Amino acid sequence: MRDANYGTLGSFSIVRCSRCALIYLNPRPSVAELPAVYPETCYHPFSAVFSADSVAPGLVQWKRAQELTPASGPGRVLDVGCGDGLFLSAMQKLGWACVGVEPNGRAVEFARARLQLDVREGDLFAINDELKFDLITMWDVLEHIPSPTSALRRANMLLAPDGRLALSVPNWDSFERQLFRERWIALDAPRHLYHFSPQTITQLLRKCDFEIERRQAAAPVLSLASNVLRLGGDLVLRHGEPKVSTPSDTPTPSPSATRQA
Repeated sequence: MRDANYGTLGSFSIVRCSRCALIYLNPRPSVAELPAVYPETCYHPFSAVFSADSVAPGLVQWKRAQELTPASGPGRVLDVGCGDGLFLSAMQKLGWACVGVEPNGRAVEFARARLQLDVREGDLFAINDELKFDLITMWDVLEHIPSPTSALRRANMLLAPDGRLALSVPNWDSFERQLFRERWIALDAPRHLYHFSPQTITQLLRKCDFEIERRQAAAPVLSLASNVLRLGGDLVLRHGEPKVSTPSDTPTPSPSATRQA
């Protein structure tokens, strides 16, 4: 298969593990090669639309923030792969003490300068061990991480007692994936290193000592629209120059998990 989203040169294979049924990209870019497969356009849309005094940083982010704020009141939240910080901005407006971590320097700069957020550049290991969080969120992040197991175990360690993890991943078993097949927008090779089904994400969370409290599927309208629009864009891309050079060699289920004591 080819990169239908950003035109990375080369072809890529997706395989299934015969033991655990996890779907993954094979071979995967090395950690050193990963930055080359992320074009700057991955991070531009929200910066141009929202300002620091926006009443609602985005309907999806605002709804998520409200759903995750308990009746007992807000606490401290860490958003992993926070991008431009729009979800954290919504959480901050609801009274949460917010910390974000994001590998893209441009997104970090926007979150700090425009939204006045505490965002660190890097990954989960850029967060001090002594910091503990009542909530850790990963919105469409886990599939990008070279070692999801290490990331989830690190998140578990950073959670306060009775802390919770909320995450979303594209659903490999979704109707959209079966409908669009190799043109499914969430394939996103070579950036999506792993693809999860409800079964494999459950197995992974339990392996990392989480108990699943709730699972839900997002409304498919936006993701269906994205797939349809991408199909039109792909017709243009195939006749133009690829946008990115290759490295050298849905419904979206949102599990809410809590750490085990």
